[in-house]
Amino acid sequence: MRAPERTPLGAALALLLALVTLTGPASPALMVGAVSLTAILLGIGWPALLELPSPRGTRWVVSGTGVLAAVTILLAPERIEPISGILMVCALGIFGAFVHQMVRPQREELTFSLTGTVSGALMAGLGASWVLAQHLALAQDRTALLTAIALGLVSTLLLRTAPVPTLVQFLLSAVMGAALTAVLLMQLLGLELLLASGIGAVSAIAAAAAQQLLGSTLVAREAVPSLAVAAAPVATVGVVALLVVSQLP
Repeated sequence: MRAPERTPLGAALALLLALVTLTGPASPALMVGAVSLTAILLGIGWPALLELPSPRGTRWVVSGTGVLAAVTILLAPERIEPISGILMVCALGIFGAFVHQMVRPQREELTFSLTGTVSGALMAGLGASWVLAQHLALAQDRTALLTAIALGLVSTLLLRTAPVPTLVQFLLSAVMGAALTAVLLMQLLGLELLLASGIGAVSAIAAAAAQQLLGSTLVAREAVPSLAVAAAPVATVGVVALLVVSQLP
């Protein structure tokens, strides 16, 4: 799978998130499904992308952390804060990574395998921030905020396929993604130019940087590792979306 074939998968995931934000009261439950799909793709590709030993266990830990975090936010009782639920599941993911290393039949590269598994589990778990962000946005009648961020993410990831030098490609995708997000925020929510531009810039740069970092590895062009390269920017921007929804006055 070449890079131009890989990037649209991430854009497709972002487009799925954008569509989910438009589904009204059902959107939190549907967002769990979309986020779980992202976590599963991340889990499948993560050990191959980092070339970790014992990939099967790593896949279970990374995918399981992301899916469980998303479900926990949806089903958490009122006495548990949703953000606390994400943190608890991430902690369980770290514990699962240690357990995975203890039960491995081969003992080589333990530190490398552990740190790689933990990083993947944390990324998958924090990707569940999309679910909490959608829940908050729905309660505040600000779902257009997440729609704008998700559509800006689509633009950013699509432009990563532009047939230009790497630096130009990075700048083009970040600038155009930020611009689209800002325009949508101003049109749909009436935000001021400076605020809308700041939100767009942070989300677009985060996505482009995550894709650039992971896509630069030697095996990133192969089919299985490319799944993680596609899913990682989507999970990363979930944290940005949650911060914007929760902190915007």
